[in-house]
Amino acid sequence: MSRQVEREARRSRRAERRLAAERAARRRRQMSIFGGLVAVALIAALVLILINRPGAGEDISDIAAAAPLDAGIPTNGRVMGQEGAPVHVVEWGDYQCPGCGYFNRNMKSQLIAEYVATGKITFEYRDWAFLGPDSIRAAQAAFCAEDQGKFWQYHDTLFMNQRAENQGDFSATRLKEMARQVGLDMEAFNQCYDNETFKDEVEASYNEGKQAGLTGTPSFMINGQLLQGWNGRYETLKAAIDQALAQ
Repeated sequence: MSRQVEREARRSRRAERRLAAERAARRRRQMSIFGGLVAVALIAALVLILINRPGAGEDISDIAAAAPLDAGIPTNGRVMGQEGAPVHVVEWGDYQCPGCGYFNRNMKSQLIAEYVATGKITFEYRDWAFLGPDSIRAAQAAFCAEDQGKFWQYHDTLFMNQRAENQGDFSATRLKEMARQVGLDMEAFNQCYDNETFKDEVEASYNEGKQAGLTGTPSFMINGQLLQGWNGRYETLKAAIDQALAQ
């Protein structure tokens, strides 16, 4: 009788172990399903966030306007300086060009103080928009700003808001916000920009630079002569200007 009881007890323990194993397996399956559902929900939420997030070209939260050029500096369109100055310096640039941005943000103010404000040179900017669609859009927008007499402030604003190349940073949305912050007549600017009013001028400027032998930007001309071997240092440009002034 005792052996029968032992057998029954062993069967009962085995049944309990099987039942416990089945329960554990069921819990693991439930947890796996729950984890999969959570992962799917997280992925769906991330996709919705990415879909609804404004693209780089639509984000205007980081845009700031540059200060206007000193009122004491004479300007004529995209030329600054006193008429009749002995030396004329031209910068050929692209608004996406990192070197152009560096020159504009870190060297141009010194050039203006030493040479433009003192009547030694006139300084002109010409477009060589070769880096892509954003470059062309920015150049056309700058012409529209020039049409309202605010070329230099808009020019500086473009370089102030320069970021990565061809990532939509000079989209229509951002270019128009820059125009608004500079204080342009937005109805006139939008009509000028949307109609590509200065498309031919931007293309003609590119062709002129190509014929002049440009291979990159920024490139400088001093009294019509292309500065060779500019190494990105202000001292090199200064030396070339001083040499022209001495002649």
